[in-house]
Amino acid sequence: MSLAGPPQEARTAAAGEGAPVSTACPRRTLLGLGALLALPGCALRPALEHAPPVALPGTRRIDIATGGHTHRVMLAVPPAPAPAQGWPVLYVLDGDLMFALTAQLMRNRFARGPGVPAQGAVVVGLGYAGEQVLDLDARTYDYTPPAPGPAADGRGRREGGADAFLGFIDSAVRPLVERAARVDTARQTLFGHSYGGLCVLHALFTRPGAFQNYVAASPSVWWRDGFILREQERFLAARRADAAPLRLLVTQGEREAQVPADPARAAIARERRGAEHLRALLDGLRGAPGLDWRFMSFPGADHGGSMAPAAQQALALAIGARA
Repeated sequence: MSLAGPPQEARTAAAGEGAPVSTACPRRTLLGLGALLALPGCALRPALEHAPPVALPGTRRIDIATGGHTHRVMLAVPPAPAPAQGWPVLYVLDGDLMFALTAQLMRNRFARGPGVPAQGAVVVGLGYAGEQVLDLDARTYDYTPPAPGPAADGRGRREGGADAFLGFIDSAVRPLVERAARVDTARQTLFGHSYGGLCVLHALFTRPGAFQNYVAASPSVWWRDGFILREQERFLAARRADAAPLRLLVTQGEREAQVPADPARAAIARERRGAEHLRALLDGLRGAPGLDWRFMSFPGADHGGSMAPAAQQALALAIGARA
């Protein structure tokens, strides 16, 4: 793709076979062309406002209507032949926000050319049709577990659809991915941030066999007064010593653990008791059979700023992990 606007016409004079074609241009013509290009609004100037949108190489997308809204499934495949066992797969929640970043981080691993060995992963973004960066109504429903109490949050957004959403990934998205790329079904990673991180924890605690690796970035463990901690208790109680090994990465921005300076935000933080709930989550993970887990804090990052380093760590885990 070029941002330089429509190409200029190329004119060549007829020449005999083997005769050189002159590219000389009279000085008067060059001076006139320079003056023309300097004019405001000249048709030969690059027209960035009318240029086509940027497209990320090696990516595809498809929209699927289900559950009351239209899901957008985005796919990025490494620019290299698949290994014998197939590519690992990284499923990225909030794909409208996170897919392009994560897919480009994956492609960057191959920037040195085909002669340099590189490891990659198929990146699958799970978002929603439309132009919104975040479809707050859809993600609130899809990323929150079914729980006792009201069916909607304080803003009237429906909650409790995480099981249906995870079922959609398993029944509809996985077959699409497996037809589109050669993948390793024993190296599957689920990654989500905030409410997406809550959904990742719910998936781990209620269907631990669905993925081998889980990345919960800044998870909303405060939701419904720490409801996810009760799911964690049930998961730990049922976990056997001979259970299939799993990996979990929990991340957070350093500034998320601090009390906000803004009084209104500080009041919300105190009400949610996010730091307390996160400590309880991490304490509960200690000694869990067959669970290789770790926690990472990103220096200087707040809630939004923790997304990019979390994506980088999620990709590294997806590529390097073998079940």
